[in-house]
Amino acid sequence: MAAVLIGLLALFCTILPFWMGQRYGVLRMVSPMHLLSYFTLFGFLLKVIVNTQMPELAFYRRFVDNPWGDQLGALYLALFILAMCLGYRLACTPVRRSQNIQAARIVAAGLTRRGALSAIAFAMTLGTIIIILRARGLAALDLTALAGLNSAKQINVNADGVGATLAGIKTFFIVPKFAFVLFLAHALVLGQRASWVLATVLGALLVLIALVSGDRFELVELGIFVLATLALTGVRLRGRLLIAGMICICGLAAVSAYMTILRQGGQGHGLLQQIVGSTYFLDINTAIMVTDRVRPEDYLWGDSYTWWRFGWIPRAIWAEKPAIDLGVFFKQVIMDVPTGGAFNVTGPGEAFINFGWAGVLVGAVLGWVYRRGEELLLSAQMMLGAASAFLYPMLFYPFIQATLQSSFSAFIVGAAAQLVLIVAMTALFLTRYRLTTMPPERQVLHAA
Repeated sequence: MAAVLIGLLALFCTILPFWMGQRYGVLRMVSPMHLLSYFTLFGFLLKVIVNTQMPELAFYRRFVDNPWGDQLGALYLALFILAMCLGYRLACTPVRRSQNIQAARIVAAGLTRRGALSAIAFAMTLGTIIIILRARGLAALDLTALAGLNSAKQINVNADGVGATLAGIKTFFIVPKFAFVLFLAHALVLGQRASWVLATVLGALLVLIALVSGDRFELVELGIFVLATLALTGVRLRGRLLIAGMICICGLAAVSAYMTILRQGGQGHGLLQQIVGSTYFLDINTAIMVTDRVRPEDYLWGDSYTWWRFGWIPRAIWAEKPAIDLGVFFKQVIMDVPTGGAFNVTGPGEAFINFGWAGVLVGAVLGWVYRRGEELLLSAQMMLGAASAFLYPMLFYPFIQATLQSSFSAFIVGAAAQLVLIVAMTALFLTRYRLTTMPPERQVLHAA
């Protein structure tokens, strides 16, 4: 009976944010509430359903034997999700979606210096991959190298089990990612064959980047890039685009399964079992583990949200630098697992480690921030003047993903560096505009 109630609670927590995204979201299918719904679907609802049938896959059962652990974790996670929905709704103001789409299409059509942009994207990708291979002590990118890149995520692990993930170097991968979105938007708006070709090639390059990074969420990110760009430009997925999309989804799923095989050395479970038996997405396992293990004397009282302040120092200079990802603290201190690596702490988990059950209020703050950020970046005026629309898939979606699945400080350090690169590329390759001071019904666009 308890499993049925938890399942119904998970279903409600999946449907509610999706409904709110449909009703209030600025972007079709990829608003913050839609993303919350997707992460809840895979992290809460799917795992509850599978764990009921195959309890041996439940990650939390390795650490929690409290008979009430399931109910407490599910209750906390549900309250956090509802608080995010409430914060989002309280921040909602009326938006003009058609005007926003028109502004995004104008900016996308103003892409310039496409040859230089593609050359920089390819050069930056090649250079970054070479640096990663050399840092790993690899001579070439072959199947053996890919297996090592996917199975060992850290190098130069220190005495505390914390090592370098080369996150600073991987920051430069934002260049081909941003170029891909720009070329895709340009192709969708103007239909130029050259832009379609460049977008396709860069998409394949991003799949290679996912393989080199050893991060399957790079593939999820690529899918979100496509959906967000379609929504930004007002293009619906139908006809040939729908067929191409289905082929791409199957391809990404195949690559993700291959990366799972590489990570497990050919001995692991399938992709579904990997998802269910992990702490990925908006994870119920983490919620159960933190509500069971964290005590008031363990509370960080917001400290983890400020760890980004020392994250700028490269580990090559400060070998004993503490991890800025709270997942390491969660694994080694809270769960008392002294091995290297981390457990995904999730946004609800980080809030609980900091404030206990009062961490639910952090959910309301996040929901409010999601809506304010969405409205700001996707307003016509900001789109035209700063090309802010493309910051949504590049930085705002990763922020949402990080605050749902990962930890706050780990995102901030990388995002600040990526923002500098994006601003530079925007200045070089996108035409920006301004609105005249005439009444809205007579406004005229002028190039900035």
